[in-house]
Amino acid sequence: MSEIERLDKVLASSIDDETRAGIWESVQSILAQGPAEGTSSQSTVLALGYVQSGKTTSITALAAAAADAGYQVIVALLGSTNLLLSQNSERLEASLGITTRSDYVWISETNPSTEASGKKLRKFVDMDRVCLVPVLKHAGRIRAVAKQMEKIPDDLRALIIDDEADQASLNTSKDAESSTYAAIRELRKAVPSHLYVQYTATPYAPLLLDAADLLSPQHVEFLTPGKGYTGGKQFFIDNAERVVRNVPLLDEQASKTPPLQLQKSLHHALSAFLAGSALLLLHDAATPPISMLVHSTARNDVQARYEFLIRRQLEQLRKTITAGDVTTVPETILEERRRIVANGAADVEDATFVDKLKIVISQAMTWLVNSAADVNKVDWHVSPIHILVGGNKLDRGFTVEGLTVTYMNRPASPQVDTLEQRARAFGYRGDLLPYCQFFASKKTVRSLTEVVHTEEDLRARLRDHVDNGGSVHTWAREIGLLLPEGMTPTRASVVTALSRMGLGWHQMRTPSRLPEDTAHNRTLLDQIGLLDAPRISQGRLAFRTVYLDSVEPVESLLRDWARPEYSPGWLHDEFVDAVIRGFAHLKRATVMLMEDGDDPRTRKWSGDLGFVNLFQGRDLKPQPNGDFYPGDRLVENLEDEPNQIVIQVHRTLVRQHEDDGEVLAIAIYLGSGLVVRKESNV
Repeated sequence: MSEIERLDKVLASSIDDETRAGIWESVQSILAQGPAEGTSSQSTVLALGYVQSGKTTSITALAAAAADAGYQVIVALLGSTNLLLSQNSERLEASLGITTRSDYVWISETNPSTEASGKKLRKFVDMDRVCLVPVLKHAGRIRAVAKQMEKIPDDLRALIIDDEADQASLNTSKDAESSTYAAIRELRKAVPSHLYVQYTATPYAPLLLDAADLLSPQHVEFLTPGKGYTGGKQFFIDNAERVVRNVPLLDEQASKTPPLQLQKSLHHALSAFLAGSALLLLHDAATPPISMLVHSTARNDVQARYEFLIRRQLEQLRKTITAGDVTTVPETILEERRRIVANGAADVEDATFVDKLKIVISQAMTWLVNSAADVNKVDWHVSPIHILVGGNKLDRGFTVEGLTVTYMNRPASPQVDTLEQRARAFGYRGDLLPYCQFFASKKTVRSLTEVVHTEEDLRARLRDHVDNGGSVHTWAREIGLLLPEGMTPTRASVVTALSRMGLGWHQMRTPSRLPEDTAHNRTLLDQIGLLDAPRISQGRLAFRTVYLDSVEPVESLLRDWARPEYSPGWLHDEFVDAVIRGFAHLKRATVMLMEDGDDPRTRKWSGDLGFVNLFQGRDLKPQPNGDFYPGDRLVENLEDEPNQIVIQVHRTLVRQHEDDGEVLAIAIYLGSGLVVRKESNV
């Protein structure tokens, strides 16, 4: 039986046929980029998944398929901490059956660093075994493995798997090479014939690397999550009203000051977890473990204080709640129970609920997961109920089993990859959503919501670009990332030479002044119904306005617009492209005719620079009746709702040249945020 057939039978117990077929299709596509037998080549493939979407399953399938394809050495960089390495390697070995099978196909050797371990590997290679080599992503460990790999035959094909490849692997030094990056270079040099596969859900850094960079991918494989996967879209867009809970600004954790008591919002989060766990255990005995994540800060001492306060609160609840007596249950728990039931969970009689709640509280285990904790490896088997308190150790790659409630009162990171990886709340079955709650500040939630659009835009645009014959590197130069306002794709030390095009407002300063072009453009406006559209109030003023819910008329209006070849600061094709990208998630564009009543406005024109300023400013003070105009730049409540697409057509006359006739000039608001591209890949 092949390794693919054997593993497929294992996966069939928990994964449907269609999803498994997709997994095998993607791993075969990845392997197709590797070296042919007897040849020497080194390709880099980026396997792009979603946060908590089963990348470990794909890694396991890739290892099995590689074994069938004749790869005898599989080096797997499975984590930058011993905790992650242990978690991931144990899963990989269990799924491949390495520790339980007796057919002598596989052996596993973790962090081989000595001559003895190297000889052992070479011996098993000579015996035609497939050698899995889990390695800590640490310069010393990788360099030691590289020295042993140098001694295997050069014609032996190897697979190198880099999990969470956008984190510790990349070069963070501007003047030289950072230690881990240099060690990976040594590893790749030691194995002349290999395929290097980068796994990540946050690929922003690898995709923006220089083309000559050791870790810049030549190919991208898009991994598809299985049915029922719940990710950012399900949490922050589709089910935000049910799932997302606000952490007030006052409840955000200051970096150095431990809390004196549990914040009110954390009380509600803990209550939601306990109530939901009780209902889950009553209705789904196969659910455990059930867990809660508390992520407040990177500081170990502050995390320890949170763990102590939660443990103390649980102890108080154990003493307070009397079995079967709902009157002894705090109102916050009953309130959260009602919320969960309103979200779609089945309820039970009060006495039954209280009895199970009592069990949940008595069984609840708290875990402090950080570098200073005596015990930071969570044992999921000792209890069905777990509360994990930590920071960076719970970020990237760490799987929180059965997570239903997340409490994240840590201030939002401006780095997209860090913030997205910090949200461990993804990956659960859709039927568990009634029990899921995500507590965070409005800023964090807003950023995570906008990152969903970044992620979807990246996948769609990158896939289209590659399918049309482009490469990762031309995508980085020509298309780039659509980022939320105020955010960066990754660490500045990793990716350099980026260009940034701010979205927001852009105005066409030198529109065409030819009468025939103005007539043509009026026809375009007539086609979308703008010239006789109703006037919509914007405070003191009102303007003819149409709302378009299809991208085709918007694109036609902009692409067919008669204009000069050049207008200062007006990047027509890029702006049209940004409108189309924004429309993909906003689903609506506003088109307004900006005029003075029924007459055009008069604007100053300056030489080759064109109109000095198309926009009318805001009123300095309200009218006697209270009317107020916020200004052209803040129509449609853009100040409070910045994620919109607004196209303004300004009817204008050139001051001191009014007799030349009316000119139509466009201004476009492209939403909040920016587009980031690679300036140079050479």
